[in-house]
Amino acid sequence: MSGPREASGVSGGGGQGPALDVLVVGAHPDDAEIGLGGTIARLATGGLRVGIVDLTDGEPTPYGDPQTRRKEAQQAAEILGAAQRLTLGLPNRYLRDTVEARRALAEVYRTLRPMVVFGLLPQDQHPDHLAAAEIALNARFYAKLTKTDMPGDPYYPPLLFRYATSHLRRVLLPSAVVDISSAFQRKLKAVLAYQSQFGWRKEELVDRLTTTAKFYGGKIGVAYGEPIFSPEELPIWDPVHLLPP
Repeated sequence: MSGPREASGVSGGGGQGPALDVLVVGAHPDDAEIGLGGTIARLATGGLRVGIVDLTDGEPTPYGDPQTRRKEAQQAAEILGAAQRLTLGLPNRYLRDTVEARRALAEVYRTLRPMVVFGLLPQDQHPDHLAAAEIALNARFYAKLTKTDMPGDPYYPPLLFRYATSHLRRVLLPSAVVDISSAFQRKLKAVLAYQSQFGWRKEELVDRLTTTAKFYGGKIGVAYGEPIFSPEELPIWDPVHLLPP
């Protein structure tokens, strides 16, 4: 298994405080954009450092090649304003929740020390997505281990959320819905940066993403929304933030 490759952005991990505020974990390039692109864009616009880690490079696929996918992933990350993008080089199509996979992602957690991690939902029909959901969760535990040869100090990301992609076949009740009305067009632009994957069905994809975003946005009275899911109770550190803006 190869080590992490940086696809875009700048390296982090040194200095005081977290290198990243938020880390989004996907199985493949385009997972983060499809499921959480609007939220990523809004967080970045708000001044937070957001990173994306793709567990695999998404290849082989019927369309494209590794070099093209890396270029598209970099462009998509830049559109959303992500500070960093990494690829762990785990096997596409055969992704598994192994000790090696957990350690690889745990090392990223320990190095970049995000306050919030977003992983995929385990209620997903894509085997790679299912494995990625488990890896994101279990790496959180591995990252806090002491007496290990993993680089970095022990670290436990305080918050873990889940996000949904296109392989979720039933509507689940989200823990919250993010208003992405101001960032929805950037989300679409980032997704469509993957020309090798979606160029031939652009209209279908835009229609599906728009319908989904309108559905969730309607739940909270806004134009477009993205659902997020929490496997744990949601902490409210300051009840003042319960009030609408």
